[in-house]
Amino acid sequence: MSFASRAIRGFTTYARRSSIRVERNIPQLTRKKAWERVGEDKESWFKRKYAHVHVKQKQQQGRQDAFGKRKAHELRTKETQRRMEQERTNHVHKFEKKSATQGLRPNPLMEYVYGANSVLAALQGNKREYYTRLLYYGALDSKLQKLAKSQNVELVETDKHRLNLVTNYAVHNNIVLETKPLQPLEISCLQMVNPESGTIQYSELVFEDEKVTQEMPYGIKNGKNFPLGVYLDEVVDPHNIGAIMRSAYFLGADFIVMSRKNCAPLTPVVSKTSSGAIEFLPIFYVDKPLSFFSESQQDGGWTFITAGLNDFTQKDKKYNNGKILELYDLQGLCEQVPVVLVVGNESNGVRTNLKMRSDFLVEIPFGRDDEKGPVDSLNVSVATALLISHLLNKSKV
Repeated sequence: MSFASRAIRGFTTYARRSSIRVERNIPQLTRKKAWERVGEDKESWFKRKYAHVHVKQKQQQGRQDAFGKRKAHELRTKETQRRMEQERTNHVHKFEKKSATQGLRPNPLMEYVYGANSVLAALQGNKREYYTRLLYYGALDSKLQKLAKSQNVELVETDKHRLNLVTNYAVHNNIVLETKPLQPLEISCLQMVNPESGTIQYSELVFEDEKVTQEMPYGIKNGKNFPLGVYLDEVVDPHNIGAIMRSAYFLGADFIVMSRKNCAPLTPVVSKTSSGAIEFLPIFYVDKPLSFFSESQQDGGWTFITAGLNDFTQKDKKYNNGKILELYDLQGLCEQVPVVLVVGNESNGVRTNLKMRSDFLVEIPFGRDDEKGPVDSLNVSVATALLISHLLNKSKV
């Protein structure tokens, strides 16, 4: 056995014999409790020390509010504060804007006509089924205000940002009219023209197969005895449609016919671009263009003149012999027969089957000797305005 082991064993035996406790030699760091220092138990010490405090507080409160007035006042104050908070919350929720267009939310059954001229024309033309609200920012023109009130249109003053959202950031001139969309009539063909009374007959489609003959007036002036209409075939840009309608109305065309399936719809963009001409010019839809051409030629003696390039194949030329007109040949044509000018798509022009069904074809000649660059044609709205102008000019003969 080693020396260390014998020493430990000897110390243990000595400690056991002399009853030495180790913890007595370790310093004690715990504090004595208050009740331990006075030799009491915890519960009796707390009762003796603090039991009288609650009694004194109740006695003191009783002496200060002997008749309960203070308590009643505190209750009334709390109730008033609660009621005011509730009223404020209800008021805030009433005018809370969950979205920027709340109260002006676009209605799928309505459309928003914007721009001073477009809104004025919409109210003056009175072609739409009804109007609901006139939304404006800033000062409102007195003429518009009078027209709106005469038609029971609600005037709603709002901020410019909401008008931007409703019109998709278009140039709205701080005025927007919420109204029913235009619903052009669907017709099957144009019928007889009476130059003496200045009227046009047309066949309106009421149901799928039911047709009703209707009548509308047209303008007669010196050098124009018969009406002029414009047929739009697959014109897909609403700005072009609006520009065509503006030119047609300004120059004196009598109506517009559109292919329902292929043309752009009559949206507020068209109304804005037309500067309101869409509200005054008669507009018709056609579902079957080929039948419309044939029946109008047979029943009413209408002449269809198609604008576009004469780039036909050798196979197609046999259908177009004698149908090509020069630009000056159009002058004075409306003195002799009713005319429909046909214009087509921005890139492809009028469809071939409609060209073949037309009475005449006309092309605006290129004005330069050399064709350089991509500019080889006019915009469809510009070309339409030029052709309408030639058609409505008096014949030199």
